Amino acid sequence: MTPRELDAFRAGLRQATEHALITALRIELRDDAGEIRQRAAIEALRGLAEGLKAEARPEVPVASGLLDIMEAIASSLETSGTTTCPQCSGRLAWIKDDSNGHVHVRCEGAGCIAVMQ
Repeated sequence: MTPRELDAFRAGLRQATEHALITALRIELRDDAGEIRQRAAIEALRGLAEGLKAEARPEVPVASGLLDIMEAIASSLETSGTTTCPQCSGRLAWIKDDSNGHVHVRCEGAGCIAVMQ
């Protein structure tokens, strides 16, 4: 998935989580909320919401891959170059600013990594 698609997927999961919790609350407010069938539905919806929340969390490996790249750039004697993007496997271009030492990194993929350190 592209970063934009992944963001949309996670947004959908967050929205589904909210709807599951709202529906569980609506069932709890009903007159027959104490019945076994209603209690089971409430617990199932809460379990669904917890599972969706866990799935919507961003993945950590992308950040660690970017940290490795930033460390390699910092130790390099080169002033510019390219490498493989850890997020989308596209082309990640970088340049070091001679005047202030800042490092600029940008992936060619739309909406992907862009860093200025």
